[in-house]
Amino acid sequence: MVILGVTGSIMAFEPELDRLLHPQLSYVAPDRRVISLSEIGDAASRRFGGEPVVAYLPSLSPGLSSQVLLPSGIAYVNQHTGEVLGMRTRGQTHLGYVRELHVRLVGGSFGRSIVKLSGIAMLFSLASGLYLWWPIKRVSIRGRWGTRRPWFDLHNAVGIFSLLPLAILAATGTIIGFEDQVGPLIYKLTRSSPMHITRFTPPEPAPGATAITPDEAVAIARTHIPGAIPYRVQMPKYGGLYVVALLNPKERVAGDGNVVALDPYSGQVVSLSRSSDLSRGARVLAANEAIHTGSVLGMPGRIVVCLASTMVFVQALSGLFIWLGGSRARLSSSPPMNEKGVS
Repeated sequence: MVILGVTGSIMAFEPELDRLLHPQLSYVAPDRRVISLSEIGDAASRRFGGEPVVAYLPSLSPGLSSQVLLPSGIAYVNQHTGEVLGMRTRGQTHLGYVRELHVRLVGGSFGRSIVKLSGIAMLFSLASGLYLWWPIKRVSIRGRWGTRRPWFDLHNAVGIFSLLPLAILAATGTIIGFEDQVGPLIYKLTRSSPMHITRFTPPEPAPGATAITPDEAVAIARTHIPGAIPYRVQMPKYGGLYVVALLNPKERVAGDGNVVALDPYSGQVVSLSRSSDLSRGARVLAANEAIHTGSVLGMPGRIVVCLASTMVFVQALSGLFIWLGGSRARLSSSPPMNEKGVS
């Protein structure tokens, strides 16, 4: 539970922390001029030995660089000037290990099972903590540090104030962990089914046909999902189609679930999925995930998730000091307590 709390607090600000660790690659001077994706890709390809572009990750902010996925790594490019800022090679990052710890304790399916059960254990721990707190209802911290009393008061105060957000995080995390079992039940209760993806059959390309550019593919995709911003463009060399993923900033729940697949020659839509078309059951599951990450409330929600997750460590630390203070030597400097913590 401590590992889940610490890693969860870090993951709440994973994009910001990643940029903080790589400022020379991440930040650019904002400018109104933005060059095309083709120009960005050509600049990255020339810099790194003519490697083909696997996908584009266009910038979502004028002050942040765009990224170009190449077979050997991720190139960062200033989308205003075309300057290649550098490359990060493929492989697990420090933040990637944090995510692996949070999801499966870097232990595959066995670690994932422990994480799922830890969510249930957290709910029982919170319920038992509320039961123990209720007779004394202590929310203030008193006593002299170095004795058992202030740790006991800290444990009670932090526990009651973080009870609700931690219960929400534990409950939503448990649903995510057991989604394979809970999902069918949610679809049944909401009388809905998983989202249906509309698919079309594109015509065969004419002999000598020229493929459309990634910028043209993005323009076509945006006509089907107005107001959305592209955040990933998969090139047709890797899958046979242009696959454009778009973010609707007005939707806090599954706003990044818009995907348009296009025939690379005709530009005809091959498949289309919109976040606005989510079924009731799929929207419940998406909302559960958005609540767990805090994204449902934007930055304030992520701050709450970070603080609440940090409180798990504080509770574990204060509980450890209470336990260590149970020895006679520790108790000699503070009034004795009964089993309910009352002097």
